Amino acid sequence: MRTKFIVFLLSTLFVLSGTAAAHKCGMEVAHQNRIKAAANPKGFAAKRIQFARAPRDCEASDYYDSVYTRESEHFQIFYTLGEGPHATIPAFIDSLVVALEEAFYFHTKTMGMRTPMGIDTTNHYQKPVKKGLYPIEVAEIDFLRDPYYVVGGLACNGCYGVTYPDTTDHNKSAIIIDNDFRYVPTLGQRETSLVKDGKTCYYPVSSEVQYNHADGFSYVDDWAKAIRVTAFHELYHAVQLRYVSLFDHWIPWIEASATANEEIGVPDINDYVFYVPYFFSKIDLVPLYMLDSLAKYGESTLYLYLYKNVDKHFDRDIWERFAKTPDLSFEENLEKLLKAKNLSADSVFHDFATRLAFSGERSKDVDKKFWVWDDQPKWGTPRIRSGLNYNTYSKEDDFYAGKDRSNINRFEPDTTQYMFRYYKDGEPDLENYKGRASVLLFKGNTTEICRIANTATIDSINRLTFTADSILWVFSSFSNPKPIPEIVKDSTLRAFPVPWRGSGMLCFTPLPDTKKFIEIRTSRGELVMREPYTKTTHCISEERIKEKMKPGVYRFRAGASGKLEKFLVVY
Repeated sequence: MRTKFIVFLLSTLFVLSGTAAAHKCGMEVAHQNRIKAAANPKGFAAKRIQFARAPRDCEASDYYDSVYTRESEHFQIFYTLGEGPHATIPAFIDSLVVALEEAFYFHTKTMGMRTPMGIDTTNHYQKPVKKGLYPIEVAEIDFLRDPYYVVGGLACNGCYGVTYPDTTDHNKSAIIIDNDFRYVPTLGQRETSLVKDGKTCYYPVSSEVQYNHADGFSYVDDWAKAIRVTAFHELYHAVQLRYVSLFDHWIPWIEASATANEEIGVPDINDYVFYVPYFFSKIDLVPLYMLDSLAKYGESTLYLYLYKNVDKHFDRDIWERFAKTPDLSFEENLEKLLKAKNLSADSVFHDFATRLAFSGERSKDVDKKFWVWDDQPKWGTPRIRSGLNYNTYSKEDDFYAGKDRSNINRFEPDTTQYMFRYYKDGEPDLENYKGRASVLLFKGNTTEICRIANTATIDSINRLTFTADSILWVFSSFSNPKPIPEIVKDSTLRAFPVPWRGSGMLCFTPLPDTKKFIEIRTSRGELVMREPYTKTTHCISEERIKEKMKPGVYRFRAGASGKLEKFLVVY
């Protein structure tokens, strides 16, 4: 039976298609559309009915002439030439064959993943697929025979390609590659037409050009590169479907791992770089499993780190675990994988976060051996929060709202599970903190990376920070965050930094829990202040020190009796 083609009326398309989703994978768009349909099934059905009644008497086959096929060792490619929205050129197919076979070998042989399985009949051109070959259709993704079946909506608006599973067996799938790497814009759309058997058939014009923003070129002009990166990405989705039904178990790792495979398989194109800043903008606000929009593609940086530092085949193990326990999260599976290798997930994640801090401009501050990946200078700079200046926080990110602003130089790192954060300067209050921590000390052309193993480390770091040009604190939390161990190597009361030079906090440690206050006196024994404390380390703000103490020698002790310890104030 011949199916009536759903034609795009301009007014309808404007209402239904939403914001253009350039630089997105078609599978991700299909997932989002399915969520919307599930949330409003009546509205979804009404849109399909409204669209099917569009007053145009043209069918899907009216928009193309002969359908050609090209067979390679593992693929059968279906395409059309000539005119119309789906037409391509032979050279496009030549390039596609090479890229697909490259990707197939990489995913299944080099990486050892399962072999993709194809459906029996293609969706758009409605052609039978030769047994043992995987089907690829080349067509205009924004004007498919049944867009709801393939992308869950009317259009993909900026997708390079789309992988879609069989409705009854998720193991089987097919891929559609966009024929020209142009897409139909959401705003300012135009129509054109062709005449077929005496009928005028209208269709939308794909006028928006896809770009590689990392290296600044058009994929319309350099479509061979777009083909290569799309082949590696979409075929990886076909591989993933061999393990689990992706739409039933959707997680950000689906797109993150496919995007990373682009970079590893085709390292000269760097399309993934476009997404990394989106990842930076989200990861200190939401955990890994909540990454949305373009941020999930930027999680590919974690894949690249694990590929380089843990095991090149780690993701094969992740997907084999998904196949056995599809409801288990990526983070839980990763923790189990690392534990099997005698690695701590919290330590690995913190090392990733620390190395990621040297992105963009900061990449020059360390040897490139410490980078996550060779492209790290292109990644932009992660969000850096200030541990000093109250006014640098936006309203929604303000950690100091309602707190004592005289103590503004100390901050409380607030990292929930599966997140990391960076703070510039200041001194962390780690009493309630659970997770891993490091500090990066920048001085001249040198960078020192100090892991915070316990509170004794903090004491020594606090002395080092006063000689550094700038500092950056790294906090991360993964699956089993624990408090920073409290270790006091020296039971002798001491002040730090000594001498105090007029900026930052003046701190006293280790303070006994049997006392309630610090007593500070001048060198002549005159009482300067009694400062209440509740923790083993207590700090006094810069403003209060300058208010109470002139430059000179002072002494302090815990309580009102006992030996007085000397410290120096210079400013």
